[in-house]
Amino acid sequence: MFVGIRDVFYARGRFALIGSVVGLITLLLVMLTGLTGGLASQNTSALTSINPDRFAFGAPAAGGSGNSGSSGDAGKDAKVDFSASQITESQADRWKHTDGVDSAVPVGFTQTQLSADSTAGVAVVGVPDESGLVGHAAGKAIDGSADPGQGDVVVSQSIADDQGAGVGDEVSISGQKFTVSGVVPDEYYSHSPVAWVDTAAWQSIAHVPSTGDDAVVGTAMALNGDLDKNAWNDAAQTSGTVVSKVKDSFSGLPAYSSEHSSLLTMQAFLYGISALVTVSFLTVWTIQRTRDIAILRALGAGGRYLIKDAVGQAGIVLAVGAALGLGLGAGLGWLAQNGVPFQLSAGTTLLPAAGIWVLGMLGSLVAVRKVAKIDPLIALGGN
Repeated sequence: MFVGIRDVFYARGRFALIGSVVGLITLLLVMLTGLTGGLASQNTSALTSINPDRFAFGAPAAGGSGNSGSSGDAGKDAKVDFSASQITESQADRWKHTDGVDSAVPVGFTQTQLSADSTAGVAVVGVPDESGLVGHAAGKAIDGSADPGQGDVVVSQSIADDQGAGVGDEVSISGQKFTVSGVVPDEYYSHSPVAWVDTAAWQSIAHVPSTGDDAVVGTAMALNGDLDKNAWNDAAQTSGTVVSKVKDSFSGLPAYSSEHSSLLTMQAFLYGISALVTVSFLTVWTIQRTRDIAILRALGAGGRYLIKDAVGQAGIVLAVGAALGLGLGAGLGWLAQNGVPFQLSAGTTLLPAAGIWVLGMLGSLVAVRKVAKIDPLIALGGN
């Protein structure tokens, strides 16, 4: 490592340049990873906070959600889709009486406008009376109650702050009047803050049938139970629904897959660019050091020693650059949380920096492989 460290101090400008480039790429990756996590959370936090073992989905209205026979068309048309799925009263009852299912709660999702001091988009989530699901998902109420009653709405903190709506105030949702009965920590669905109402209110807001066995009581069933995969699927077929794990159900959110995959693709490109930059720099640097390396070979230095020296040199530069980018990214991310959906955690800061370092080290092995093959005669002016 002596020669490698000496070179770093001798060619400070060159190594500062490559370290800065690595730091900049790390900064971009930390910011992009944090933004990806923040956007994903703002899209799905209401679903992950409910956190059932499975979500069950029914058929869209056009698919005949009425009859939920074991092999009817409703079961064939059912798909994972939070926008189009409809769970009927009869389907909900089948799930509630399924052996091995501990709890089956219908949950309705829809997006609309809430008006108080101003008008803003919200996600309305309907849950049965006294189900306790709001408290389970959003946590203990900041003010008032976490259980919405008839004619009541429990709003997320951001809605209360933006609209100046507190407990006892009246708000309008989709043209209907509700009284704020509680304020709970923020949860989001499809990038909109959640307003929690009872099932009857959701049915009215979503304009779905509300009476009879074919009454639509939600867009999904939140299921918990001790069933294996085959038992879940058999029960779903019997009730005319399909089941999905929570993370798998994200594909049923509007635009989630395209948004998330686009951001992940950008991250992959940045990782690739980082490795390419490291390989290019070290390759050129190795060529420029050819005569110095040849002298070391002539003095008896082995190929393994020279490779360790070159790779160690790369490790130092990469570590300094990645640490610089990590520090700047974490600082900017902390500031950005106030204005954009940014997730600041070890997974969005340390992992990207570690990934840059690991890829850079792998790239350095490719770049310095020529070191062990340099002819000592070059030191004497040979060809």
